[in-house]
Amino acid sequence: MRPRNFITAFALLACAACLSAAKSSTPAAPSGLDYFKGTWAVTLKSNPQQSFRWAVREDLKGGWLVGVVEQNGEKVSTDFWREDGKKIERYAFTSGGLFVHVESPGWESARLVFTGAMSDKSGETKVRETITKVNARQFRALWEMQDAQGRWVVFSDETCERQ
Repeated sequence: MRPRNFITAFALLACAACLSAAKSSTPAAPSGLDYFKGTWAVTLKSNPQQSFRWAVREDLKGGWLVGVVEQNGEKVSTDFWREDGKKIERYAFTSGGLFVHVESPGWESARLVFTGAMSDKSGETKVRETITKVNARQFRALWEMQDAQGRWVVFSDETCERQ
């Protein structure tokens, strides 16, 4: 996959790495991931003029959270999240045909690290996203992909601000 495709795809998915939902129809205890519910503006460090709107809400009777990314009023990606008590799972799909599946063991202080893979017609690539809470209204999302030598290379650095 080409890095430019990754940048675009993950900009669309930037904020999506931090969501979960209750597993049953009974109310669950508040989760640290509730922080991400709502609407966010996602800005790329490499191109601050390009921004995305990311709206996150509960879906499927609270079993999942869904995040929808839009740019200029057009839906460009959808993410589905759940927390199963042991890990946080995320499945994301973009309008360009990219599929992402990543998992995290959960928060460590103000950081949440997801690892997994993304794939499209050209193949599969290992990816990692590190979410760092800045404050109640902002977090940063750093996306990396593994190169042929096994090194992690940054391909997108994003700031997400609550609207």
